[in-house]
Amino acid sequence: MESLLVEKLKVKDTDTINKWVAEHQSDLYRFLRQLTRHTETAEDLTQQTFIKAIRSVNSFEGRCSMRTWLHRIAFNEYAAWRRRHKILAPLNPSWGKADSNIGDVDATEGLFQALHRLHPAQREAFLLFEVQEMSLEEISEVTGDPVGTIKSRLHHAREKLRRELSHSFQQVIHEH
Repeated sequence: MESLLVEKLKVKDTDTINKWVAEHQSDLYRFLRQLTRHTETAEDLTQQTFIKAIRSVNSFEGRCSMRTWLHRIAFNEYAAWRRRHKILAPLNPSWGKADSNIGDVDATEGLFQALHRLHPAQREAFLLFEVQEMSLEEISEVTGDPVGTIKSRLHHAREKLRRELSHSFQQVIHEH
């Protein structure tokens, strides 16, 4: 089934492209939104990802799934954006404030802040594993890092998040 999809994408079949974009757009946008914390940037990067994917579909070799390949392109677009903007973590806590329509704003903002205090490589591994539900091997394919490195980053990310969120929760209890 995936090989037929690839062939239709290679010949630039408009219906196939539209269905493929519709199928993956929200997943990629959500991933990029969590990395950038900025709606417009995530929208731009999502669009750039699909443009680059359609242009380079002839280079798809099938060594991984199309989903993993697409996430690798999205990750590379994000990494290039991060290098251009030299963003390691927001300096101003109000920058990139979570959209108000993402559920419980206080809990969401606390989690976003904790996530963005992680080293970018740890945050990326965590989001790919926990949110995008990718396997360690898929994350390795997306980031280009060995599986052992991914495991280490996940471990350190979880430990830091556990400490930070536990500390935040204790502060809330003591304030009330």
